[in-house]
Amino acid sequence: MKITVLTGSPRKNGTSNYLADEFIKGAKESGHEIYRFDCAKADIKNCLGCNACAMGSKPCIHKDDFAELREHLLNSDIILFVSPIYYFDMTSSIKKVIDRFYSIDPQLKEKNNKAVLISVQHSPVEQVKDIINAHYQAIINWLNIENIGIINAVGIESVEHLKQTSYPQQAYELGKSL
Repeated sequence: MKITVLTGSPRKNGTSNYLADEFIKGAKESGHEIYRFDCAKADIKNCLGCNACAMGSKPCIHKDDFAELREHLLNSDIILFVSPIYYFDMTSSIKKVIDRFYSIDPQLKEKNNKAVLISVQHSPVEQVKDIINAHYQAIINWLNIENIGIINAVGIESVEHLKQTSYPQQAYELGKSL
């Protein structure tokens, strides 16, 4: 299977990227092809809602890194969304990429893809993850994508702390199980 991994953290060695790495390790061991797109490092313009793309029938007017990502999304079997929770939701960098899905909505809807969400939050309050989970569920419902897993790492203070939990193993096993 082809898996596109969208990471939303600006921290290369942060907690959510650590979990992304564990997922990728497991998925690669099972023979899956991985394409990783670091949203926070990419040159992605904001969707203007101009409708020049006519929701997929024409190319987006922006000439940026989404052009490369577009092909991977359209050829993937699974999309993995990985983000720390910043102010109750995904980071703005991953959200900017998701907004650009508008230009390929029809193609994504007819693919019947699968998706996974991995989030990390510093807050120990369990309900904080509910917002990102609801947002993720709304996105995949809209795109006719099946959820095949959610890992919400709650109350994580650092990578060192994360390594002392079961979350890295969960991410690895989820990647390996696909």
